[in-house]
Amino acid sequence: KMTNKRFIKFVLIGLFLGMAFVSGMNYWIDRYAIFNHNKIYFSEEPNQNFIKMEILLNSEIKNDSFLFGFSRVGKINPKLFQNGKYYNMTYSEGLPHEHLKNIKTLLKHNISIKNIIIALDDFSYQVEPTTHHSQPMRKLHYKSENTFIFNFYKHYLTLLPDPISILNKIKCMRQKDNCQNYDFFSTGMPIVPSSIENKIEKNVSEHIANQKFLTPTHYKGNRIEKTIGEIKNIKTICRNNNINLIILINPIHKVTYLDTNFNNFQLFKKQLSEIQNFYDFSGLNSITTNNYYWYETSHYRVKVGDKIYARIFNDKAIDVPKDFGVLVTKQNIDQHLANLRNQIKAYDLNQTQKLPN
Repeated sequence: KMTNKRFIKFVLIGLFLGMAFVSGMNYWIDRYAIFNHNKIYFSEEPNQNFIKMEILLNSEIKNDSFLFGFSRVGKINPKLFQNGKYYNMTYSEGLPHEHLKNIKTLLKHNISIKNIIIALDDFSYQVEPTTHHSQPMRKLHYKSENTFIFNFYKHYLTLLPDPISILNKIKCMRQKDNCQNYDFFSTGMPIVPSSIENKIEKNVSEHIANQKFLTPTHYKGNRIEKTIGEIKNIKTICRNNNINLIILINPIHKVTYLDTNFNNFQLFKKQLSEIQNFYDFSGLNSITTNNYYWYETSHYRVKVGDKIYARIFNDKAIDVPKDFGVLVTKQNIDQHLANLRNQIKAYDLNQTQKLPN
């Protein structure tokens, strides 16, 4: 009996020490910056959604206007906007379902909101939000999810430590060039290293011809009805709280655009027009068909974000191609959808891409 008791005692002590080690490693690595977000440099992409909500809810910055969207809108500089003090809420695979919860949370905590911009994508109505519950990089803030704080932090403390994350942490500690940089306490934007932009500009022809532009960013799924319902709820909240709401559809690289379910995308736009006017930057236009304006087939460059702003707010100081960005209304939606269908019929995939002036 004594032997059994000793064995159980050793097992319990071993389990305790093992859990303590795992929790300690996760706290030190802090791969998703859950425990220490008050910094600029991160060894890997953190949970941007959590960090930004934590900063706003703790009144670490004061903003009255917010730009919500997927990581693509991380390239839109909120400092350009003149009608409010904007903050870029971009986060990985940001969905309307999550924007709705975050907006409700901000208002519940007495954060005054003047303007909201919602940027939508081809996948906004395809990805199921529940898949993010088990993804540490995409979990919502516990206040937005209305979950117990202990369970939220327990999830991150009990993750199996990843050797690659340990190496990334060490590399980042040794040299800042190995880190990812985020401007969480000003614009909310991830900072694109100048080396990436310089490499593109140094040899534009080589960048345009890169084989990575042949592979689409693929999503699948159909939750159009639910997504439209979530956008309607956002619209209602904005109306009830006197918030100016702007909706846009991001530019989508031609290879990704041609890979998506076109009929579903058309249906989504049709139903969206019943809720509110929106700006459509997708389709086959001067920006979406030119690799120069893209990092790969998902994310457009910062200069494209500037053009999106300029089209919406009619800023003549920034050059915007005439075919980039259409204001879609109930009155012109059918003609707009017909134009998009005709674009595809007329487009030559192998046409030569023009170098920018």
